[in-house]
Amino acid sequence: MSVVTVTFHPALDKVLRVTRLRPNEVNRVRVEQLYAGGKGNNVARALTRLGVKVTAAGFQGGYTGEFCARSLEAEGIHTAFTTCRAFTRTSQLLFETETQAVYPIYEPGQQVEPDEVEALLATVGGLLEPGGLCLLCGTALIPEAYARLVSLAHERGARCWVDSSGVALQHSLAARPDLVKVNAHELAEAVGYELNDEAAQRRALAEVHTRGVPIVGVSLGANGLLATDGQTVWHGSLSMSNVVNTVGCGDSLLAGLARAAFQGAGLPEMVRWGVACGAANTQVVGAGFIGWDMVEQLLPRVDVRLL
Repeated sequence: MSVVTVTFHPALDKVLRVTRLRPNEVNRVRVEQLYAGGKGNNVARALTRLGVKVTAAGFQGGYTGEFCARSLEAEGIHTAFTTCRAFTRTSQLLFETETQAVYPIYEPGQQVEPDEVEALLATVGGLLEPGGLCLLCGTALIPEAYARLVSLAHERGARCWVDSSGVALQHSLAARPDLVKVNAHELAEAVGYELNDEAAQRRALAEVHTRGVPIVGVSLGANGLLATDGQTVWHGSLSMSNVVNTVGCGDSLLAGLARAAFQGAGLPEMVRWGVACGAANTQVVGAGFIGWDMVEQLLPRVDVRLL
C-alpha cells in the first residue's frame, strides 16, 4: 500500500535554545536542530521511522524549500514536491532552559497560485494507487483544493485522511474523507460549540461522522485520543511523567494511526498505536523524530477502553 502525505504550507524548522530571554537585550541562542517541517512532512518522517514507505508531496519554494526537500531525502523519505514561487517559510521553536518555557514562533503559510495548485493536483494524482492512503495535513490557503484532493483520491481507489482546521477542514468534510483527526479546538470550531466535557466531545464526533466520515478522532493532548467509527467509541490514554516536547505530537499520533491501518488493524489497535506514537514524540526534540524502540515500549502501557 502506498502512502502519500500532502503539505500545502511546509516550513524550515529551527529548534533554538537560550538560557533566558531578556527584553531589549541581545539574546544569543544555540541552534540545536534544523529540519524540514510542516505537518505532512512531520507525519512522513514519523511513518518512515516506523518502517512505512511514504512519499512526501506538497509545495516547496526557494532555497529554504530546496533545503527541506534535500534533508527529507537524506532521511530516507521519497519526495515529489511541487515548486512554488513563494519561499518555504521558516518556523522556530525556542526553548528557555532557565524557566522550561517553550516558544513556538510560526510564520504564516506561503501563498500559492492557482496554476501551482493545478500542478500539485496532477502530481498527487500520479502518485495515488488503488488501496493506497493519502494524508492531507495542515491548512490550505486555497481550501477548496482539499476537497478536490479527497475526491481525486477516491477516484484513484485510494483512501484519504484529513488533519486540518477551519475552512479547509469544512471543504474536506463536504468531500467525505475516510478519516478525520483533529484536536479539541479544531473539532469545536468545526461543529460550532464548546467541548466542555466528554459528552460534548462524543456528540461532536458523532456529528462529524454523520456527515459521511467513517472514522473521526479528536486528540486531547495529555488526555489521549477519542475516536469513533459510528458504532463504537474508543478512548486511549497514556500518562507520561516527563514531557520534553509537545510540538509534533499530533503528527506522530496520525502516523501511528496510519501505521496500524497499514497493518490492517481495527479501530482499538489504531487508537493504541496513535497514542503510543504521540507519547513517544513527547520524549524527543523536534516533530516526528520518534524511535521504534520507544514506541514498542509504550504500546503495552496504552490504556484503550470502549466507552
